[in-house]
Amino acid sequence: MKLKNTQKIRSSCSKAAFFVAGMLPLAGLAMPAHAQSLQDALRQTTISGQAGVYDFTYANAGHSGNTKNAFAVGGNLNLHTGAFEGFSVGLGGYTGQSLGLYSRNPAHDGSSELTSHTHSEQSLREAFLQYENRYLEVRGGRQFINTPFANMDLYTFNPRAFMGFAGVANIIGGNNGAADAGPLSLNTDTATLSVMAARMFNYNSRYSSDFVSGDRYLTHTNGFITFGGKFENHYQNVDYTLQGWYYNFYGQAQMFYGQADFVTPMNANSNLFGSAQIVSEGNSGSGFTPAGVAYKVDAHVYGGKLGMSFGDDKVAVIGDYVPSSYGAFHHGGMVHPYNDQSGTLFTDTMQNGFENLGPGYAYGITGTIKVLNGKLEIDPTYVEYNVDYGFGGSSYNYGGGYGFPTGVTPVHNESIHVIDAGFTYNLSDVLKGLSVAWDTDAAFAQNSAQSNVHYDNPYFSSRFYLKYAF
Repeated sequence: MKLKNTQKIRSSCSKAAFFVAGMLPLAGLAMPAHAQSLQDALRQTTISGQAGVYDFTYANAGHSGNTKNAFAVGGNLNLHTGAFEGFSVGLGGYTGQSLGLYSRNPAHDGSSELTSHTHSEQSLREAFLQYENRYLEVRGGRQFINTPFANMDLYTFNPRAFMGFAGVANIIGGNNGAADAGPLSLNTDTATLSVMAARMFNYNSRYSSDFVSGDRYLTHTNGFITFGGKFENHYQNVDYTLQGWYYNFYGQAQMFYGQADFVTPMNANSNLFGSAQIVSEGNSGSGFTPAGVAYKVDAHVYGGKLGMSFGDDKVAVIGDYVPSSYGAFHHGGMVHPYNDQSGTLFTDTMQNGFENLGPGYAYGITGTIKVLNGKLEIDPTYVEYNVDYGFGGSSYNYGGGYGFPTGVTPVHNESIHVIDAGFTYNLSDVLKGLSVAWDTDAAFAQNSAQSNVHYDNPYFSSRFYLKYAF
């Protein structure tokens, strides 16, 4: 790929490292061979998957059930036929089982975090027909896509999937075939100019076995449509990438997302890199109506990142600013039906991000350190948030005024201090495809003028997994 350094730099926070590690099992879906007959296509079917264990812990001093635990075993099995006349078929089954490890103490049983409220989750998340050639790849059916604000959120055994149609076209330059190694995405496309479009009608969340027409906010929607484009090239010693995306979350919000990245060498072993991002979101259709109350959507995000890489290690300063729009949803907060702090915004951490926090600003530092001959990757991040209208209730409760949680009065200038870290160790020397990872964060939400413990609540979360990909 022309812009190798640019692509390496895009996942600089610990959340992104966890995301990449979770993608390993999908990487086994190699480009299907081009068969001479339908029988050959079936014989050339590739099989891949993963098996593993997850452990999740969440502790929050501001809630009565202040500790939640979850444990699950699970994995996935994927099949992809060879291509006949450009056509192929993909199937993928996914499962997660809690085994009832924490069910004897319901007050602290957080199994739904990994396996839904039934403690058992399984679904056919991929079932698609694909057509491909050097310049075009199109899928219809159940599938994964990876776009800035509609993606997989790989934090359970069951990534978010969608039902509909999606395609990637290469306008300048051809693709090397990598796009078929996982979800449809422009991030894996190697063309100089490429575009992507998707129309999705239903989705299967991380916490459900079923495809539904609703989303994070509403029980029934008409889905969404998105168009995106990416241009990557180089000028003298600077490699750069420009991308832009449009989303229409029908009946809720329209969004534009833009991002620009650059990387330039400073010497033989170090590079200077940077990024800028912008989100602009407004009403769509009849307006946004969580809990039956209509609110206008008026959200804007401006972010930046600047850093240095030294071989495989890197460090960067990060920041995001979200202006207030009083009277709108969350007084200027975002509507994001199919994305949950998955590293799109530069200041996303494991449990915090402006997707849920609303208007304000954040700044911090993030990095990547590789040791033990690159087998151990450490991704630390520290972020200071200052939220114009802070709240300590559930981020997924929208029944109060302006879409804030029910019974919670937002307070001005809530400070949240977050330490976030990810650790990934490659155990391929023991067994090819084996890896272990731990993603954790600790945060302290502070507003001394409030006696409500929700505004003065240190909390801790941890996700540990052991996975074998084949």
